Amino acid sequence: MASVQVEIPEELYNSLKALGYQKKDIERELLEDVVLQLSAKHTISIGKAASILGLSIQAFRETLLKKHLPVEYLTEEAYEDDLKAIESVREKRD
Repeated sequence: MASVQVEIPEELYNSLKALGYQKKDIERELLEDVVLQLSAKHTISIGKAASILGLSIQAFRETLLKKHLPVEYLTEEAYEDDLKAIESVREKRD
């Protein structure tokens, strides 16, 4: 996976640390938010987004619902991407 450094205000970092967040927790939250937004804007498919976050498509859809983001969009490309993601998950299980 590629790495990108993101700076956040020290005050925000300290607030998160005070709430018990560790560096890995903050990194995970930021990654999740970026992936959720890209999926909501149809930049990446639901299948790709789920794969990036290590979630099943169903778990990813549940995450979208919890965050009040759009769950479905129907394009042929999105459908094909989702099918590829499903196949990839199946291959990893076998």
